[in-house]
Amino acid sequence: MIHIAGRRPLLAVVLAAAVALTGCSSDDDGGASPAAGSEPAPEVVEGTDPLPPLPDDVALPIVFVHGFAGSAQQIESNAMRFVANGYPEDRIVAYDHDGAGLDIPAYAAGLAEVVDDTLAEFGVEKVYLIGHSRGTFVSNLFLGDPAQVAKVAKYVAIDGRPCPEPQPVPCIAPVQPQFPGQSHVEVATSKESFAVQYEFLVGEAPEVVDIVPQRAPVEISGRAVNFPANTGRDATLDIWAIDPGTGARTGDEPHASTELGPDGEFGPIELENGAHYEYALSSGSSPVVHHLYLQPYVRSSAFVRLLSSEPDGPVRQNTNVGEDHVALVIMRMREWHAEGDADVLELSVDGGEPVDVITDYVGNAAIGLHVHDDAATPGETTLAKLPYFGEQPFQSGIDVFLPAAPDASGTVTARNLPRGDAARPQTLNVPNWPSSGHTVSLVFADWAVDGAA
Repeated sequence: MIHIAGRRPLLAVVLAAAVALTGCSSDDDGGASPAAGSEPAPEVVEGTDPLPPLPDDVALPIVFVHGFAGSAQQIESNAMRFVANGYPEDRIVAYDHDGAGLDIPAYAAGLAEVVDDTLAEFGVEKVYLIGHSRGTFVSNLFLGDPAQVAKVAKYVAIDGRPCPEPQPVPCIAPVQPQFPGQSHVEVATSKESFAVQYEFLVGEAPEVVDIVPQRAPVEISGRAVNFPANTGRDATLDIWAIDPGTGARTGDEPHASTELGPDGEFGPIELENGAHYEYALSSGSSPVVHHLYLQPYVRSSAFVRLLSSEPDGPVRQNTNVGEDHVALVIMRMREWHAEGDADVLELSVDGGEPVDVITDYVGNAAIGLHVHDDAATPGETTLAKLPYFGEQPFQSGIDVFLPAAPDASGTVTARNLPRGDAARPQTLNVPNWPSSGHTVSLVFADWAVDGAA
């Protein structure tokens, strides 16, 4: 399956230009003085600063190719950073393909189609290519064809196969040893990796590396997909405004509601900057509702991915469900570390004693943590390893009993003290939905969201 993500009309120029003072590499204002007779620059709001858009001949379209069990989600945060530095939002494209398969030649052929479509859309002769992990295998095979080489200006191979030799195009290969303490997926999403990629592609260091709130309204677009195949989730998506202290819905009607087609696409949808929302996926063919709680968006994103699965899929089949307990999937596009400079991820219900679910066997490679009551020890929290999930790529499972209420009137609190940034705790509060009819995902950002505690 081929899916091109990230293509939607540019927001207002002020949005494309809005960037953060925080993270600037110099003390100047980062923007050009207005020419005589031009409109005055927009008023600078605390924490933001306008940067002019990059020239088209510098900001060639970027095509991103994800890795095994990946999606466009691996470029979401760095896409925000590119846009904050003046990169046109619509010129960042992600190639969603089967994250579970191994048919590299087929994915390379799909990449060729995406590149051709991108060249035609923007009327350019070349693109920048970025691959991560298995995406470097796909990209290297693609670049093995001289006809395809002619369509690529520069190539970034992130933590996978090295640059082809001899190099058909200018190439860099950021890898974990370059970024001490960072793991495989984090190398694709971190601000340090972004800075290296940006300077290579644009020719100068970025002025902005941190993600802080934009001044313009936040708009999101994306897809609901069946993980890890990246097929579209055909469902109803209701987005509810919620109370950040409890996770409870604050109104009788959703903030937005849309019927998703076979591709799972939605948006653009305007959100309140920094507000908390529940993303509920439902289908008339099943009574099970998937509730996803993402950390607040403070910048627009065209790469939202609601990772889901069919109600009768393998995740659901291997999850112990019941009316008395909650089942969670807790994910972050930055590995959860249990060793060295470790994360802390505490869960509690209604203010009870918190339990840290980062255990030794989570290791330093898990992205998705499955947390629910083990059928072998009902009603107990043992922190034992759950069957099945630890054998899946980038996943782990932990036995924790989280009491549910039939009407979900209680609150589950997930509090993360991110490694290297424990002074900025990240908290999500969600209703204690019973797992008999509800799947619950908590999605932490791979960067610390201020005000999220």
